[in-house]
Amino acid sequence: MSGIAAHEIGIVHYPGAQVACILGLTDLFGVASTIALDQRRSDQSPLRVTHWKPIHCGAANLSCVYDSAPRGSPKPRTLIIPPTMVNLPDPEVPAGVVSWVRNRHAAGTTLVSLCSGAFILAETGLVDGLSVATHQICAEALAKRFPQIVVDTNRRIIDHGDIITAGGFLSWVDLGLFLVDRMFGPAMWAETARFVLSDPAAGKARYFTGFAPPQTHADRAVLKAQEWVHMRDGRGVSLAAMATAARLERRTLLRRFANATGMSPIEYCRAVRIARARELLEGGNASQKQIAQSLGYEDVASFARVFRKAVGSAPGAYRKRFGRNGVSPADFAAKDGSRQKKRIFEAGLQTG
Repeated sequence: MSGIAAHEIGIVHYPGAQVACILGLTDLFGVASTIALDQRRSDQSPLRVTHWKPIHCGAANLSCVYDSAPRGSPKPRTLIIPPTMVNLPDPEVPAGVVSWVRNRHAAGTTLVSLCSGAFILAETGLVDGLSVATHQICAEALAKRFPQIVVDTNRRIIDHGDIITAGGFLSWVDLGLFLVDRMFGPAMWAETARFVLSDPAAGKARYFTGFAPPQTHADRAVLKAQEWVHMRDGRGVSLAAMATAARLERRTLLRRFANATGMSPIEYCRAVRIARARELLEGGNASQKQIAQSLGYEDVASFARVFRKAVGSAPGAYRKRFGRNGVSPADFAAKDGSRQKKRIFEAGLQTG
C-alpha cells in the first residue's frame, strides 16, 4: 500500500450538524479500519476519516479539522453530509458548504447525505430528478423546497452510485455499515457489524447487495474491460476476451487492471457474479440451480461453496433472511439489472 490510506471518507461538520453522527461514524470506521488492518497485516491504515468545517459562516472553502491518518493531503473519495440537530438547514447558512460539496463531486467524490442532510445535498442541484431518501419528518419540507427531486421515505438507503442518501435520523449506523460493505466487501461488513450490533444478521437490510466497482481511475481501457464484464454478469469471461474488449495485450491488462481496481480480473469477475447472485436471491424465486447455471457455475455445490466463502452465509440461508417476496427473477432483472449495469459505466461509455 502507498503512504496514503486506500479509502478516505470525509464528514462535513457544518453549523448545527449532529455531532453524535459525526463521532459515531468516525468510531465505526475506526473499528472497520482496525479489523482490516489486522487482516491485511499492514502497518498502514486502509481507511482514513477526515472532518471538514467552514472557517466561518459562508466560507467558500472548508478546512480539515480532524484526520485519523495524517499522511499527505486529505482528499476524500466519499463525503458524508450528516443531519442537523437544530432547525432544517437554512439555505443561506450553508452556502459556502454547498459550493464546496458541489466542487468535491465534480472532482470525483461520492456524496452521501443522512436524514435532513439531504437539504444541503439538494441545494447543490446534483439530485434533480433523482430519488432521495430522508426522514418522514423532513419529507414535506424537502419536497416543497425542492420540487425537482423525488422524496422517498420508504427506503432507508438509496444508492445512485456517485450519490447515496439515507433516511433515518439514526441511520448513520446502517449507512456506515453500507459503506464498509461497499469498500471492503461482505466479510468485512460482518466483522464490523458483529462489533457494533448485537444481531448483525438481523440488522443487515436488503440494500447490502451491491458490488461497487472502482471506476474513478482514469484508465479508459480498463473501464472498457469492466463494462464488458458487467454486461455479462461475469459469466463466461476469459482473460483473452477481456484483453480483446480492452484492446490490450493480456500481460498489459493484468498489470493495468490490478493497478486501477486493486483486484485481479479473476477476483473481479467473481465479485461481479456474487453480487448478481445476491440480487437474484433477494429479488426473485429462481432456484439455486437456476441461479448457479445462469451465472456459469458447473453445479449448485460449486456455487454454494463460492457464495458462502464470499458472503459468510449459504445461499438458502441468505435468501431466507433477505429475500423479497412476490418479485419474479425476470421482473427483477428487467427492473434493476440492466439499468444498474448501464449506470455503473455510463461515464465510460459517454467519453469512450
